[in-house]
Amino acid sequence: MNTVAPAPGDTHGPDVPDGERAAGPGGDTSGPRNGTGALPARRAVGLVARREINSRMRTRSFVLSTLGLLLGLGVYALVIVLAKDGPARVGVEREVAAMRPVLAAVAEKAGGDFEFVTVDGDRTDRMLRDGDLSAVLGGTDGRLTLSVEREADENLLGVVRATIAEERTTRELQRAGVDPVEFRERVASSTVRVHALEPSENSAAEQFALIISSTGLLYFFFVFYGITLAQGVVEEKSSRVVELLLSTIRPWQLLAGKLIGVAVAGLTQLLLLGGAAVALAQGTGALTLPSAVGGSLVTMGVWFLLGFFLFAALLAAAAARVSRQEDLQGVLQPVMLLITTPFVLGIALLSKDAHDPLIEWLSLVPPLSPILMPARMLLGTAPAWQIALSLVLAVAALVGMTRVAGRMYAGSVLRSGSRVPLTEALRVR
Repeated sequence: MNTVAPAPGDTHGPDVPDGERAAGPGGDTSGPRNGTGALPARRAVGLVARREINSRMRTRSFVLSTLGLLLGLGVYALVIVLAKDGPARVGVEREVAAMRPVLAAVAEKAGGDFEFVTVDGDRTDRMLRDGDLSAVLGGTDGRLTLSVEREADENLLGVVRATIAEERTTRELQRAGVDPVEFRERVASSTVRVHALEPSENSAAEQFALIISSTGLLYFFFVFYGITLAQGVVEEKSSRVVELLLSTIRPWQLLAGKLIGVAVAGLTQLLLLGGAAVALAQGTGALTLPSAVGGSLVTMGVWFLLGFFLFAALLAAAAARVSRQEDLQGVLQPVMLLITTPFVLGIALLSKDAHDPLIEWLSLVPPLSPILMPARMLLGTAPAWQIALSLVLAVAALVGMTRVAGRMYAGSVLRSGSRVPLTEALRVR
């Protein structure tokens, strides 16, 4: 029979037979009863939480990973700033130089960032190869040619085609005896006013960036810190440290303390990274953020805590069923599927149509809401009643799932050897 000897100076370390659960007074297998030598629940949970915070946030890996993520954001922002080279220079040969004012006017209306300069046709090929020009417009008034080094810019092509149509229309109007200026004023006066019931502050590209950043960030932290917690559970179980801990506190207190401690470490890193991302986005102008961006960060932190407690409790309970790190992946796969599904759905459905009724209903349902609802909030497509309802449902799901996870954890964490069957872990004792 294998036994565990108490650590030097430790008077609480019991000799526990391999494969059996440690029993408290009176045969209680859930841990020590609140009596002589037992810690109050709040103090026990607090001690475990502080232990987790200190053991994770003071490690070199936590500091280096945080600095690495912040450095990655800084490099990305630097690339965006350096990529802004100013307007693309487009050469216009002297034969068609009269088109320059029209080209500039059309480009300004279309929102294109181009600078049109007059060039000598003999040097255009060299200027294109050297990168001095992005394109050259030449030829005759009737047969224009746009020369490029490799591939023509679609926006520039649109500007050139619109300019050609503008020039041809002017000539035909003059031939017909119609004043082109008066004609265009009459045409311009016939406009359509757009009235949006739910106007968007972001372009399609900016919306996609918000979707990727919000869902991706939450998904990464759920997975990273959830797996970290699960690995810690197996490590404590395989080293028999958990038996020493449960000689003083109850299993649910140990699980609650571990969840709180890891959540604090994850939330700290998430807010640091999110705050840096907001500062870089505003500083570089690469992304239009919601007006109440501070509130969005706080809201994301709330959703992180709800989602983390929901997913991590299940991951920890599943990890308690095995005694070796090699067996961990098999028991974590069902929970990982719960985390991956809303991430994939968020990218697929929100990118297609953020107002799709399907994504609205899915974002209300846990465990999908901790990832989908924050993205909809950043996009400004979630009304207040849906946010409130999703929070209520998430809290209700958290209460129910943590009870199940706590039962699984208490029924498995002290049983070593082969994997504990799910029905055995959930059995009421």
